[in-house]
Amino acid sequence: MTDPAERAMILSRDGWGRIIALIAAADGDICGAEDALATALERAVTAWRADGPPGNPEGWLYRVALNARRDAWKSAATRSSTALDDEVLERLGGRLGADPADHDPDALPDRRLELLAVCAHPDIDPPARPLLMLSAVMGMTGKQIASAMALPAATVSARLTRAKKRVAALGVGFGHPDRLDLESRLSDVQEAIYGAFAIAWAHAAPTPRAGMVGEAVYLAGLLARLCPGDGESHGLAALIHLSAARFPARRGGAGEFVPLTDQDPAQWDRMLAESGEHHLKEVYRCGHVGRFGLEAAIQLLHMAGVRTGTTDWPMLLRLHDDLESLAPSLGGSVSRAAVLAEVDGPETGLAALDTLSLGTPGIGTDDKDSKRISAFQPAWVLRAHLLDRLGRTGDAAEAYRRAIELTTDPAEREYLERRLR
Repeated sequence: MTDPAERAMILSRDGWGRIIALIAAADGDICGAEDALATALERAVTAWRADGPPGNPEGWLYRVALNARRDAWKSAATRSSTALDDEVLERLGGRLGADPADHDPDALPDRRLELLAVCAHPDIDPPARPLLMLSAVMGMTGKQIASAMALPAATVSARLTRAKKRVAALGVGFGHPDRLDLESRLSDVQEAIYGAFAIAWAHAAPTPRAGMVGEAVYLAGLLARLCPGDGESHGLAALIHLSAARFPARRGGAGEFVPLTDQDPAQWDRMLAESGEHHLKEVYRCGHVGRFGLEAAIQLLHMAGVRTGTTDWPMLLRLHDDLESLAPSLGGSVSRAAVLAEVDGPETGLAALDTLSLGTPGIGTDDKDSKRISAFQPAWVLRAHLLDRLGRTGDAAEAYRRAIELTTDPAEREYLERRLR
């Protein structure tokens, strides 16, 4: 890519959600904040190409978007029968620059976290909450959200439109959630932070503190500090820190994909790994092990296996059984099938995978589930691997080709193509 303006625009993209959060925190109008950012992006295309990109593209976009939002407030005042005087404008604008934690000991110390809690308000339709948080606060596109949640893009778009109208209708009276509000909305906020991390996972940079992955690491750690007695907040922080710790080893010197079993533990981020282990200990101190705590424990056991050369597969299977009982998911079922193959052999793992309908369409699932499973790339990777181990090379090749079709990661595609040859 040779256009510096275009490159600066792409690099600033991870900050778009933060800009929307900062501006929308003043009046709760997410659509208005998105319009202001769109105005700033339009002006950036012209200004950055004429004068070169600024040193701080995200700061430039924030200032221009803020001015655009202020213009909108003033324009609204001229159309309204009720004057929006300088005092009101100052009050709205003042919220943008002040840290609420400086004034209210119960206020949330981060605008993004505050807006996440706003989006989890009880008046917002529950299915729309994670979509709203991922779109308006974390800056994910509708296409990314639809792909990650296995939902039709039209459904995501319709839910988002309804939810944003609802937030805008509530407006300033929507209020500013404090720590007590946050505690009552924790599960939705946790899901959104993990969703953003999962969406960014495949294409994230090797530096685990950059971009959306860095945002998720920060927000998960902040959530655990604000809610020290909540085991799932520590579980989320443990899971994200442990997963992010492996980022520097996920790619080789030429950018090639490196599977976990071939990674060099010396390249893992030691501080993130230690932080993850600390949060996992906090999970057990809290006395409540939920979905995120179990997934973090699974991560830690896998990492221990790579370090020592010996993986405790029976313990991993017990953790996966607990996870499936507590929070069943397609990803969890596929991972359990992989562990089952290590404990009882590839035939057993393949049989478990087939019950999800990859091998025998229609068994135990309806058409909607079958379509969702047939598009789940990790399931095809595992199927190809297990068929390979069983010597069924023709079937394995077919599964590899399907996995290659579904991956969006060029490095993984190249890795799978080498396995196919």
